Amino acid sequence: MRASSSLIIDLAALDRNARALRRAIGPGCRLCAVVKADAYGLGAARIAQQLEESGAGMLAVYSILQAESIAQAGVTLPQLVLMPERDIEVGSEAHRMLLAGRLALTVHGSSHARELAELAERLGGVTIPVHLELDTGMSRGGAGAEDAARALACISDARHLRLAGVFTHFSDSAGDPALSMQHDARMESFLRNHAAEIPGATLVHAANSYATLSDARLHHGMVRVGLAWTGLAQPRPGDGCAVVLEPIVRWESHIVLSKEIDAGVAVGYGSSWTAPRRTRLGLVPVGYFDGYPLSPDGRTRSVRVLVDTAAGPVVHTVAVLGAVNMDQIVIDLTEVPAALAYGSGFIGMRVELYGSDPSASNFLPAVAEASGTHPYDLLCRISPRIPRVHVGGSAVERTTDDPIGARRSHGAMSA
Repeated sequence: MRASSSLIIDLAALDRNARALRRAIGPGCRLCAVVKADAYGLGAARIAQQLEESGAGMLAVYSILQAESIAQAGVTLPQLVLMPERDIEVGSEAHRMLLAGRLALTVHGSSHARELAELAERLGGVTIPVHLELDTGMSRGGAGAEDAARALACISDARHLRLAGVFTHFSDSAGDPALSMQHDARMESFLRNHAAEIPGATLVHAANSYATLSDARLHHGMVRVGLAWTGLAQPRPGDGCAVVLEPIVRWESHIVLSKEIDAGVAVGYGSSWTAPRRTRLGLVPVGYFDGYPLSPDGRTRSVRVLVDTAAGPVVHTVAVLGAVNMDQIVIDLTEVPAALAYGSGFIGMRVELYGSDPSASNFLPAVAEASGTHPYDLLCRISPRIPRVHVGGSAVERTTDDPIGARRSHGAMSA
């Protein structure tokens, strides 16, 4: 049976993005790709495989379960787990990753450091590489300067913990670059104050996607990028990192019904839109159940109709009319020439819900801004039942499985 829509992920564009980022940050800086939340719903296993081929040096995930799922897909890159984890089963995939030197855990404070030291003993004395997270103003995970100092002492005293990294996270790198510099200065102060307790091979990292693009001074020994590898974080005027990024994802559906209504006839629940003229409607089988966002405050939403011709697709930007429904939306086909119709009228024409053209109104960040939310939110809310179609790799792959859930570097090293 034909799916009502599909999420198309361009692995060739992902490859170009990763290589462009790798070149832009330079040989003295590592590229860590953040692929938590099933790579934001794009399929972590396949995305991670491509990122490994494209030159990423590390992956960051949220939980051990996410790390294990990626490793079981054959990915051998070291992975950094960001969640404050406290338990690993003997003989588990995570245990094997530790033994192979391909797993690192984040320390969120001195008490957590002691818990991880106990975990290492329970695992038979395996050494656990750890990255100490500093809370420099995000007030989420990590430890403030005083407790982070105590955590350093705990790590140093523990027989089977090895300090592999120190990092922080910026709270608003997209909207307030000056604030990111303040976060970074607090981290640098901590590093200076505790230089004697931090081994020379310790990896220092702070920059997320927008910080990576904006200022090379924030790159340190590694950058952690998520939205950048998707191409949905685009360089802005004045950014210091000259790089061209291509959006890798688009969401497509098709028209399943078309009809005409007279002027003065309302469309949809609440009759929030009324036809000002005779109007041709198209029905698209996607709604908020699938993850398509509601229109706030009655704002007009648009999609693009793609009409396939011998000369290539003809694109028409059209409005979404009335309320977004649970499993369908209504679009305005009035300006799409009837001469382009084929088959049973307009039925079967492709509809691009989210596009890959940064200048288009249906570019996912533009839709997110109009919806008062974030691109990550829109990506992650797309239903896992919608097929993910990975193209541009060795073969087209379709998956519908639910997801499981001054530069500073002290040298290159494994996790």
